Amino acid sequence: MLRTDCVSEYLFARIDQKLKGLRAAGIDVISFGVGDPVSPPPQPLLDRLATLVQHPDLHNYSPYEGTAEFRAAGCNYLSRRYGVALDPETQAVGLIGSKEGIANLFMAYTRAGSLNLVPSLAYPIPATMTRIAEGEVYSMPVNAGNGFLPDLEQIPSEILEKSRLLYLNYPNNPTGVGAPKEYLEKALNLARRHDLLIVHDCAYEEIYFKERPHSFLEFEGALEHVVEFHSLSKMFNITGWRLAFVAGSARNLAPLKIMKTNTDSGQFKPLQLAAAWALSDLVDEFGVHQRETYRRRMSALSAALVHTGAHAELSDGTFFLWGRVPDGFNSTSYTEHLLDRAGVFVTPGVLFGADGEGFFRASLTVSDERLDQACERLAKLK
Repeated sequence: MLRTDCVSEYLFARIDQKLKGLRAAGIDVISFGVGDPVSPPPQPLLDRLATLVQHPDLHNYSPYEGTAEFRAAGCNYLSRRYGVALDPETQAVGLIGSKEGIANLFMAYTRAGSLNLVPSLAYPIPATMTRIAEGEVYSMPVNAGNGFLPDLEQIPSEILEKSRLLYLNYPNNPTGVGAPKEYLEKALNLARRHDLLIVHDCAYEEIYFKERPHSFLEFEGALEHVVEFHSLSKMFNITGWRLAFVAGSARNLAPLKIMKTNTDSGQFKPLQLAAAWALSDLVDEFGVHQRETYRRRMSALSAALVHTGAHAELSDGTFFLWGRVPDGFNSTSYTEHLLDRAGVFVTPGVLFGADGEGFFRASLTVSDERLDQACERLAKLK
């Protein structure tokens, strides 16, 4: 038996294969499935990288924990955004993308039979890695009735006493909801009472349309019970660069560092140095541009999908539009309806978990031209 026998292929790898098959059959599919921006990175960032790769002394191994420049830039970013003071030497680790970091952290902390708390609708990596490590997942219900925020008070006390990790992600994938500061404080108090480690995934913190997202690190003493992941992928349209960092106490980051020293040799130095500059000098200006772009796209696609009978409103954040399917459809049949009638693909909400039944997710990472084409197609549906 293999460790991977307990899980299936990554969700979006399967979706990619399905869409490739349709396109190979001559069907022009406009996909709002995978959250991979097609918009280019900011040109100044590309120029910076082009200069750095010419340096002959930057092509050797990177420090396992990330370059000093990248870690310092990450900590300075958190200071400006959230008013938190961190030591980049001991309280930050550079990552080859947050997916790698979250996976390694769950592997480091999960033993056979240990229990981790994961929302029923969530980025799949925490649950997947828990199972690969022979741990158990307690699925916290997430649905429209609780505003798509896990009801922490409904977790049985016997479950809390056995649990080690609590995974949260705001602004949220797939639902796009944000967490009020009061909710984060409630989660932190829960972690203090039950000695939980909160794993907070902040991949979409620069893409918001209402209140600016909050960080757990804003609360005094949070470092003892929180590790927080911050990704540059969506900030700058550089998903393929694989750049992120995690902040936490030296004690809580130590197991992740051990995993990294044994499994990777760090990210390419010019990428880290270019990203360090972007976190300091580019993120504010480009963040405004990103939010304007996704707000415009979300409004356009929302109106087009409402025409088909769906209910879809502007999210709190992320580039995901989360909506309810029209009456008479379930998640899968609505997706098939749009695909068959309009050549437009949105992800069935049920693929993220049973609580996603009756919903869909549309990723606004296509080009404006393709978005306009999709809206024109949807407008013709009866």
